[in-house]
Amino acid sequence: MIHSDGAPPIAQVVASDTRVAHGHPRPVLKASAAPAAREPKLTRSNTSEPLHPRHHGPAPKSHRPAHLQRPTRHPAEQMQANRQPHNLAFVLLDRAVLDMHAAGASPKVLDFMNQPQNLVSTPHDKSQPLTNATRIQVFSSYAGIVQALADHRIAADTRAVIYDNERSTGTPAAELEHPVRYCQMTATLLHQHGLKYIASPGFDLSGPPPGNGEWFRQFVRAGLMNCGLHADYLDIQDQLKQGTPTYARDAKTAATLLHQIDPRAKLLMGLSTSPSGRLATVGQLWQAYQDTSRFVKGYWLNVPHNYSGQSRPSVAVRFLQKVVGQTH
Repeated sequence: MIHSDGAPPIAQVVASDTRVAHGHPRPVLKASAAPAAREPKLTRSNTSEPLHPRHHGPAPKSHRPAHLQRPTRHPAEQMQANRQPHNLAFVLLDRAVLDMHAAGASPKVLDFMNQPQNLVSTPHDKSQPLTNATRIQVFSSYAGIVQALADHRIAADTRAVIYDNERSTGTPAAELEHPVRYCQMTATLLHQHGLKYIASPGFDLSGPPPGNGEWFRQFVRAGLMNCGLHADYLDIQDQLKQGTPTYARDAKTAATLLHQIDPRAKLLMGLSTSPSGRLATVGQLWQAYQDTSRFVKGYWLNVPHNYSGQSRPSVAVRFLQKVVGQTH
């Protein structure tokens, strides 16, 4: 991730893009409108990259091969392997892909991930680990995006950018104070540069988790669903509730609200093998997928390191095996 104090770029771009927050014809949710309760080629670079506080951890120590060879498939077999229900997208960090490869992901799973609808975040100075997946980049600040554009640190083949604004990722205080405004400014900036915008506002923008555990509802009451206005995708970071009825309810509510805010925006839901350091099971991921795949457009599948510094890519691999099995 790129962290930048970026004060000069903020001043320059804010002055030219403040119009974003005004005059859009689509409905905008008020803060009070809370819902009612109810084998591809793999490459790896040795270039170091700053770690993302939420999604990354220490680099795995195990050696990974630079390339993965897979047998040639008959075209009909390849087409069948590439079918994904409802054309769902999976968002992955390049580190997660490499971790899953090292954990023994099968050619079928790797083929499944190596599709254009899947979005793999890869820093500008690294090779893509999946050659057919769509390249994206992740930033925790609007100022960082401005600086990266100015410094030509957005790779030429990058098609979308995630603005992951939240307290836990080091988003600057000014952006934390007006999160929706900066989300909408980011949308305009990226679209001006021919890039798609993936909004990923953290639940912590709405305050600490409430005692009743209904963090998504608090997020909605704070008006943060409006980060989806002008976005191409909106990621809802509800992975702490994955596999529960609350997760399913939250996803359905988010889909309804996002359609009201911006019908063209696509809903992503967060999944994680270790949400906030807690160990997730394959069953929890699979239940979350079964409960929500009918009305979401995809998932950000995180494979972070937990508090003990361990990554659990085998859980993600076994979950994706089940997803692949459902397509046959």
